[in-house]
Amino acid sequence: MRSALRDEPVSVLDRILAILDTVRESHGSTSITQLARATGIPKSTVSRLVADLVRQRYLARTEDGITIGLRLFELGARASTPRRLTVAALPVLAKLFNATGEHLNVAVQEGREMLSVVSVRGRLRPVPSRAGVRVPSVTTALGKAVLAFTDDEGVLGGVMTSLDSSRRLAFEKELASVRIDAVAIDRCETFPGVIGVASPVLSPERLPVAAISVAGPVTDMDPKRIAPLVRHAASALTHRLALQVA
Repeated sequence: MRSALRDEPVSVLDRILAILDTVRESHGSTSITQLARATGIPKSTVSRLVADLVRQRYLARTEDGITIGLRLFELGARASTPRRLTVAALPVLAKLFNATGEHLNVAVQEGREMLSVVSVRGRLRPVPSRAGVRVPSVTTALGKAVLAFTDDEGVLGGVMTSLDSSRRLAFEKELASVRIDAVAIDRCETFPGVIGVASPVLSPERLPVAAISVAGPVTDMDPKRIAPLVRHAASALTHRLALQVA
């Protein structure tokens, strides 16, 4: 905790950042009174801002006081996700490629799209996607695998705004099935003649970190054969990421 008072922050953003910094520097938990004393912000204002931050999951209330919330941990994890994914995914992708010979992708969610972080070229020509390319969440197996497990209603609602009522109902049923099987399928919805099979990479809280996919020609790639392979690969990648932060 800071040992000296500082000038009261002027803007709302300054006040929020001062509160977050103070909670972080407490290395545990703190209280409204301690926050007001350390930041120089009136206690009533601190109480109101903390309530808003708790509601948004940036802070959390525990029996011991106020602590950093899960949302800040999630944002920190996302910031380092591309590098961590690349390191953890390469040996997993090598095994998956040896088993399938198909085009592979590991992607993370960026708004309403999926951003490919790691890509391995298979037999498909032309290549449907590569690292750095964005693809729509609503049609791709990668996107469906992530959306099925997201807790961000804003993202989910935004993705489905383009769907009519009947398509939305079908999409919701599809996501429910993905949650059960941990496998999503894109049957030529995104790229003509290309079928994709994906599985989510989840955090310990079962929130989506990324997704891994296999894509091949619809003429002779059997999704039933690919499904257990990609599901196993996603599980292996989940385990490797967990070991990185253990």
